[in-house]
Amino acid sequence: EVDPDDEPIGVERTVGVPVGRLAVSGRVDRIDLRRPGVSSSSGGVAAGGELVVVDYKTGRRGVTDDQARGSQALALYVLGARRTLRRPCQRVELHHLPTGEIASFDHTEQSLARHVARAEAIADDIGVATDTLASGADVDEVFPPVPGPVCSWCDFRAHCPEGQASSEPIEPWAGLAPIN
Repeated sequence: EVDPDDEPIGVERTVGVPVGRLAVSGRVDRIDLRRPGVSSSSGGVAAGGELVVVDYKTGRRGVTDDQARGSQALALYVLGARRTLRRPCQRVELHHLPTGEIASFDHTEQSLARHVARAEAIADDIGVATDTLASGADVDEVFPPVPGPVCSWCDFRAHCPEGQASSEPIEPWAGLAPIN
């Protein structure tokens, strides 16, 4: 239901930004410009000429607004899009291609700050783990396996006894819907 004459600002566009102690970058599926008074693909009306970060999803499950809100990658893409394209951006959308569902969230400065703080905490954890490994710790103690249902799909399943024990293997093509 996207207007074919409405060209995106970016497709598969890499954006980046320094945030706190980190420099983050990533490739955004699509970046739209929503103009005032123009309907968006999700049915709303844009509040201003702002960028919208769009991420495509192709899985069997649909998408939710909570997923859009909680995606650290999308939040950091908002900051990267602002910096790279020098335009306001706060909205993120998840477009589930099999169903056409669109989930969205409008970030605030506070929600973006929480995502940045979470990214910095993860970076701190990585630093501690790297230092611990460098001091001679066992890799399996620093990075213990965490088996679960997604082990069925994991590319490393053949080399991971914990993953093999946690679930049955699924063939890579099992996620594809049958063609009628």
